[in-house]
Amino acid sequence: MNGTEMADVAYFKPIFATVEELTMDISIDPPMDYAQSGKVITYGHYVFVNSPNKGIHIVDNTDPANPINKSFISLAGNIDMAIVDDHLYADMFSALVVLDISNIDEPILLEDYTVEDVFYFDQYWNYPSWEELEAYEYDRVGYENIDMSQGIVLDWEVEIREEEVENYDMYYEGVAVMDSDDKSTEDGGSGQVSTAGSMTRFLPIDQFLYTISFNELVLFELTSSHQPLRWGKLDTETWAETLFRLNDILYVGSTNGMLMYDITDAGNPSYINRIEHFRSCDPVVADEAYAYVTLRGGTNCWTDLNELQIIDIQDSQNLSVVGRHILYNPHGLAVIGDHLIVCDGTAGVKVVDIADRTAPKILGTYPIDFAYDVIVSYPTALVVGEQVMYQYDISNLPELVKISEFDILGNSN
Repeated sequence: MNGTEMADVAYFKPIFATVEELTMDISIDPPMDYAQSGKVITYGHYVFVNSPNKGIHIVDNTDPANPINKSFISLAGNIDMAIVDDHLYADMFSALVVLDISNIDEPILLEDYTVEDVFYFDQYWNYPSWEELEAYEYDRVGYENIDMSQGIVLDWEVEIREEEVENYDMYYEGVAVMDSDDKSTEDGGSGQVSTAGSMTRFLPIDQFLYTISFNELVLFELTSSHQPLRWGKLDTETWAETLFRLNDILYVGSTNGMLMYDITDAGNPSYINRIEHFRSCDPVVADEAYAYVTLRGGTNCWTDLNELQIIDIQDSQNLSVVGRHILYNPHGLAVIGDHLIVCDGTAGVKVVDIADRTAPKILGTYPIDFAYDVIVSYPTALVVGEQVMYQYDISNLPELVKISEFDILGNSN
């Protein structure tokens, strides 16, 4: 039987906030630096760019050659968004919040419209690094479960507890304890709506807002006053990631395939079919006859596969991959006739000829530091990068002519 000893055990203690407290902290601030890839939507002459878990940049794009960074909506836990008739719908960790942006210079939070506890999110989203323990003296490190009833984890603090621990066992009363000298870890309504890229999880469809929460399609009915009401949930039986609509078909990109739903009745989506692939990150767009999927490898995508797949969807009950092309690290994409614009991460923006869907060809590469997602508003395309927003004239595809390069601090070229 192992002996016991007293030890100073270091815990990362979560600091919680309630949804009510978080909504009180939503503010409209001066323009801020944009330093990380996030979702992007366009609405009228404006571009809304997400800064993951921090908020939303508002950019006036009236003159694409000279975008103007107007303001920043400070909104903790924000990842995605959509706009319907001057109402901005955005996630705030597990909640859905709504802002009236009819006066773009003074967005107003509609507090009574907040819907709580609808989205899955990672409570460990900002878990501290081991380096933060270096300022403390301790013998071991302890871990304990988060009490989610206390709210949403915003931050962490270190707490040293003197505890009786077993000399050799790595677990103590359900709490894992690691020796301090082993600190390695593994790392659309009937009115005006926004236009999203291929990476979106929020999509207005008729009088509903479709959203993704892990494996579920979560639908909200939008009332005549644009208040979101819980409507229904649909289990996709996979880790859903992206939404794309073409006519009465909804395409869902997931980590192991593409799903199709009939949304003729937008309030009652009906499953059609799916096609599966190796576990991978997977945005999707489509035209009348084909769907286009980029499969991305990497640590968070469970595979080393990086490629474009073209899927024949003409017979929805007999889906098949008819064309493939290797890529570097693809993210968002858009289809324009017989061309695709593909955001290929650090490999830049690529234009792909798909006149022959069985034999896609890369016709041009436009190097940028990082290409994340693209929104087409013909004859222009907006590409969001790691720190920069690019705009191109696409009227003469496969050629892209850069109109502007904007770093969200207001510096344009």
